[in-house]
Amino acid sequence: MYHTTALGYARDAALRSVLIVATLVAILIASSAANFTATVRAADEPATPLKAVIIVGPTHSSTSEFLAQGEEFADQAEAAGMAVTRVFHPYATWTAVKNATESANLVVYFGHGNGWPSPYAPFQETTKNGFGLNGTAGGSSSSVTYYGGDKIRQSMRLAPNAVVVLYRACYASGNGEESQPVPTLSVALQRVDNFAAAFLADAVGGSTVFALGPRQYVNYAAALMTPGLSMEDIFRLNSTKPGYSSSGWVGTSPIYEESTRTAGAQMLLDPKGSTPETRDYYRALSGELGMTTDTWRGDAPEVGHEDDVVAPEVTSLAGVQAADTLPVGDSAPPTFTPNGDGISDTMRLNHTVSEPAYLQFAIRDADGMTVRRFTSWTEGDAASTTWDGRDDDGAFVPEGRYVVAVTPKDRATNLGLEVSAPVKVLTSMKSPKAKPAHFYAKDGDSLAASTKLTVTLERAATLSWSVVDASGTPVRALLSAQPASVGPQVVVWDGRDEQGSYVPNGVYSAIVTATTEAGTYSHRLTVHVMPFNVTAPVWSGPAGTTVTFTIKSAEPLTGWPRIEIRQPGLPMYTGYPVRYSPKLNKFTITLKSGGTPGPVKIKVLGTDTGGGKQQQTYVFTLE
Repeated sequence: MYHTTALGYARDAALRSVLIVATLVAILIASSAANFTATVRAADEPATPLKAVIIVGPTHSSTSEFLAQGEEFADQAEAAGMAVTRVFHPYATWTAVKNATESANLVVYFGHGNGWPSPYAPFQETTKNGFGLNGTAGGSSSSVTYYGGDKIRQSMRLAPNAVVVLYRACYASGNGEESQPVPTLSVALQRVDNFAAAFLADAVGGSTVFALGPRQYVNYAAALMTPGLSMEDIFRLNSTKPGYSSSGWVGTSPIYEESTRTAGAQMLLDPKGSTPETRDYYRALSGELGMTTDTWRGDAPEVGHEDDVVAPEVTSLAGVQAADTLPVGDSAPPTFTPNGDGISDTMRLNHTVSEPAYLQFAIRDADGMTVRRFTSWTEGDAASTTWDGRDDDGAFVPEGRYVVAVTPKDRATNLGLEVSAPVKVLTSMKSPKAKPAHFYAKDGDSLAASTKLTVTLERAATLSWSVVDASGTPVRALLSAQPASVGPQVVVWDGRDEQGSYVPNGVYSAIVTATTEAGTYSHRLTVHVMPFNVTAPVWSGPAGTTVTFTIKSAEPLTGWPRIEIRQPGLPMYTGYPVRYSPKLNKFTITLKSGGTPGPVKIKVLGTDTGGGKQQQTYVFTLE
């Protein structure tokens, strides 16, 4: 079976020189042994240094590249003080690998990957979830024989707490082959879990498995020899090469999950990309994430948690309601609207835990069915975790009530009691907008006479639009409980109240409310009704304070606005802005000394392109 992804990962510019590759190949050809293994040990190392085995299998046209990177890793391991055994193509046979890895502390594999789920059914572990090696010594780089998880469990015996690094192997870190689409999170997790399972088997002895897709600019050998680091700490090391986004810790959306193949094991995926549609699953860690380098080197007992018998406790759990998404009714649980429009698409889950622990989340629907499982890590005390409103297959969940259940488990595998909290998903409305969100109708011209309020309904609903002022007092009912069909819905507000008078200058909220069988909720949009919207980083300070004000005009101006500053105890003085566009200006002033504290009145005056005169006053507090 020929997997193109192992060949298709981007070729890194920082490969070993051609000289290294040519020298290595010459050594391999010159070797007359049935398999090529060379153990190098620094003269000043102790009698029993840690044992590292670097394996490079045949990888078609990428074989020279993989040989160079395998040699580089071997050099780093030797420099860190390990005794290194190289098992390289064309002598990387199963017998050579099995013999070399006996009691190995570190096993690093460069080569093709054959995992599951994949297009190559059925699932079996005779060839899947293991190594791609030479079928016979001296074989071709285009001939790959797969030795799967069954073979590893049957014959491979590593040192206790051994670390395994699967480098460049398709499926091992979650992604498939180059020609395949980005997998769902569920598929990526299955691939990572399946590929790591054999190495983590009790009989084999592995404790942690790193699965790394592209070239990593991280010296993992040196990190493993650094006291006090956990395996997760090492996995989170940043790339030493700027601009290579996946060549070390990415960190945009880390995913923790409990293993289903290996009891007590955890998985940590570090995908590139923040949404399921854009993620590439090229980095994963499985097993005992908290195992330290001291334990790996044999400087600490087993895992170091044997005396811990106290289970962690979740003392509080609650969803956090998004500010501009409003459920109707005081008893409604926290509500969010995961539909991909960027508005309250996620639910923040605040929790307090008695000690550092893995939090095993289970999202259950109204029928009690678990639709999503994921795991996060907390250092204890108050923290938060985010649910993106998707199920295990990466699809947004339907509208309805859900229960978020959390079970804590510490590193000693003590399991705490489950704690749960309700949340609600309502998604009938999508992409509410006010355009423009800043208008000025009072001057009577047509330049910015109204705002168009739009929302798209994902399903039929009863729809309402209303406007309230900054205090929440109703100003205008634009639409009241009208049946509406699927698709865009539009209303227009002309800046008038129920009596037909123009509202005072100010900030208003346009609130759209939809009711379906699943429930009622509202989205709130902010609308500025005023000639000028002036913003500043601060609105108070002593004399001598320098402030830059940004002036946004609702209507295009014929020229520069005039700025009049009236500071208590001083004559009025003016400011002259920098013009960026007919609707955008900025000006900077330094508040003068010699006056008295109090309100500084800043009046903005301008003439729009229709000839209308406009003005608005803002207040800065002089301390």
